[in-house]
Amino acid sequence: MTRKFRLLIASAIFLAGIIFFVILAKLKSTPLPSNPPRPFQEVETVTARRLDLNVAIAAQGTVEPVTITQAAAEVEGTVIAVSPEFETGGNFKEGDVLLEIDPSDYLAAVAQAEASLAEAKLKLAEEEMRSTQAERDWDRIARPGQSPGDLALRVPHLAAATTRVNAAQASLDKANRDLERTRLRAPYDGRVRRKLVDLGTHVGKGTPLAEYYATETLEVRLPVPRQDAAFFDPLGQKITLRETGGEGREWPAVIDRTEGEIQRESRSIIVVARIDGNVSTDLLPGQFVLTSITGRVIPQVVRVPRRAFAKSDRVVVVSKESSVTTRPVKVLRTEKDDVIVSEGIEDGEQLCVTALTAVIEGMEVKVVSRDGKEVIGAPAAP
Repeated sequence: MTRKFRLLIASAIFLAGIIFFVILAKLKSTPLPSNPPRPFQEVETVTARRLDLNVAIAAQGTVEPVTITQAAAEVEGTVIAVSPEFETGGNFKEGDVLLEIDPSDYLAAVAQAEASLAEAKLKLAEEEMRSTQAERDWDRIARPGQSPGDLALRVPHLAAATTRVNAAQASLDKANRDLERTRLRAPYDGRVRRKLVDLGTHVGKGTPLAEYYATETLEVRLPVPRQDAAFFDPLGQKITLRETGGEGREWPAVIDRTEGEIQRESRSIIVVARIDGNVSTDLLPGQFVLTSITGRVIPQVVRVPRRAFAKSDRVVVVSKESSVTTRPVKVLRTEKDDVIVSEGIEDGEQLCVTALTAVIEGMEVKVVSRDGKEVIGAPAAP
């Protein structure tokens, strides 16, 4: 193969390559310029409304008796009788005899004291006669102007006899009191909580006999968070106590007082409500109850869902241009699902209640729901 022929073949191959490249370049399509839409996070909002809020404070507690008595024996002896109502849960009336201790020794003591009193009174009468006679004798034998002494008129003797009568009377009174103490009488209408002795039990002074409580008035202690104390003045307020579960029974009560100090464990104030025990016989000590205490009216505040908070004191606000921003607010009180805000939010503003992965000031969002209603025709992008 000659040199000239090889050059000719090389030129033909080069030319064919150029033609193939030109053809491929013409077949290639030129992409049109594009401007894809930016993604926006979809959010839900609620409308902030300023209103006068009547605070209702939830509370709960356990019903307990107001008056609880632990009865103890004041005299020594053997229990010889008990009342049919002297049982755990037994009801009694004021003045009922719940039990009786053997009174024999105390009857004897009363008789002895009565005899001593009668003897002392006899001696006093004799001494009074002697004193009168001594005065007459002095008037008969005394010289003019001479004054009698106390001994001459038997004044000390009369005073001693009088004192012995008073002492004998005191002994009789004590013997009668001891005799009365052999009977355990109910000091009020009530119910036996615990029975500690029974028929035939020998008791000494101070031996516990029973524990009982008055049924006329009950009370319930209601812990209220310290921060809520500024929103109510409950004294004298009528409330309704409700049972949990069961038949949903209710009982009226009146707030009587607060306990005057803050519990160190829970930082709560104890509000005490009184219940008339005669209103309903189905309310018993130990009953767990719920109630709501009406507080004062707080003017022009905003109830904000907890979901609208980016931090403990900042809410997420959506502007009219659908951009978000965080704003500091003044929290007045917190509730289970909402927070009461007094400053930092204007009436009618939109608050974002969607949890955002990141909150960037001025970030644009797409509002798809407002106040729980779908936004019709929400734009794909603001």
